[in-house]
Amino acid sequence: MSNIITSMALSEQEIEKIAELLFTKLVKHQESFEDQTKTFMISDEFGNNAHVSELEYYGYELHKLENILQNYVENEEYEKADIIKNKIRLLEIKINKL
Repeated sequence: MSNIITSMALSEQEIEKIAELLFTKLVKHQESFEDQTKTFMISDEFGNNAHVSELEYYGYELHKLENILQNYVENEEYEKADIIKNKIRLLEIKINKL
């Protein structure tokens, strides 16, 4: 048995490739789940996860973008704030279509 394990040693590059493939599969699975159930997974700053409806998800994203916008305005980063304002506008359009 130890011969099999020794001969199966993977290089860092091979391990990285396997990790990328696994991550890609997990992301596709999550997207498929979200499409089928119309629920989304959100995480807070403490690592807590929750499944929420599409509307709740967009509300959560809107809240995050509004906080980012406020920080950019307070720091007088108006170009970045303008980009965030556009993202907020697009998100509000999505919310209104629901």
